[in-house]
Amino acid sequence: MSETMRALTVYGPDNARIEEVQKPAASGDMLVIKVRRTGVCATDFSIYTGESSFVKSGEIVYPCRIGHEWAGIVESLGEKVTGFKAGDRVYADNFVSCGRCAACNEGRYMDCPDIRSVGTVNCWDGCFAEYMLMPERHVFKIPDNLSMDEAALIEPASIAYDAFKNVSLGADDAAVIFGTGAIGMTAVWLAKYYGAGRVILVGRNKEKLETGKKVGADYIINMTEENAESAISRLTDGRGGSFYVETSGSPDALIQCINTARRYAGISVVSFYERPIDGIPMDKLVLGCYTLTGAAGCYGNAPAVCGIMSKNPVSLAPIITHHVPFENCLDVFENEAKYHKTKIKVMIDF
Repeated sequence: MSETMRALTVYGPDNARIEEVQKPAASGDMLVIKVRRTGVCATDFSIYTGESSFVKSGEIVYPCRIGHEWAGIVESLGEKVTGFKAGDRVYADNFVSCGRCAACNEGRYMDCPDIRSVGTVNCWDGCFAEYMLMPERHVFKIPDNLSMDEAALIEPASIAYDAFKNVSLGADDAAVIFGTGAIGMTAVWLAKYYGAGRVILVGRNKEKLETGKKVGADYIINMTEENAESAISRLTDGRGGSFYVETSGSPDALIQCINTARRYAGISVVSFYERPIDGIPMDKLVLGCYTLTGAAGCYGNAPAVCGIMSKNPVSLAPIITHHVPFENCLDVFENEAKYHKTKIKVMIDF
């Protein structure tokens, strides 16, 4: 008789429930991992509400077991697993490749034609569940000096990390981050780690902006109290920022990035806007010789971030604003309004 576990599945817009489902079994190169922490992502919420552009495009199909930010403990291993043992603390990639194609055989997992995203597009069952099944090639050990909370932040941090690839920051550079969610906070943390002389965080919530100072912001701009463009000019001595990370998903924020950037600045977008955007000042972008890039996760980001996290004396833990038991996790989705003002990262505990 097969064992069961509890898991949350979204069956359609505003329709989710925790149910008893079959617990996965380990075989071959697979590991069964007991989930200990799961972070709630804005993408999880947009799948729940049906507002995700990926739901509308048909790339996410209901029913969908959501969740892709997590950490846990290895419970059992398939006979081909060689690098782990029961009891190891682990985290994982947010995608699963087929493991059989030419790209996978060469370690180019992101080029796999049958790639599946954990808890989202072409869904590999996500981590709003008591157990996860993952292949060994996508699983990594948590360093001893990191907590389970911090390990569950590696995935969202790995998304922000993509914005900093091939970017050089120094004492003369001002890095400007729009957005006070988990990705924005991680971008602040990384900008300071990589040596930006001034790290400026722009947002609308006083308490969240103050948290930004704990993870590396030198200056904060509250857009409810002052004009962001004027404040950025003042804080950069009229020169503008040299590197921007837009994480808020606000078209106005992207326009403000372009309007305040110094010549040859880089602008990295780490957000979904959920719709086409008009009104972008493209001529200013062209004349400023700006570099505009999109950033998302890819293979290798998670271990790189884990390495930074394990040696950076500044902890990301302050961005965790809520701990919610798994049995109560539906409340986070059904009553999002009561969390919205204060949440940065909600962590589900198992």
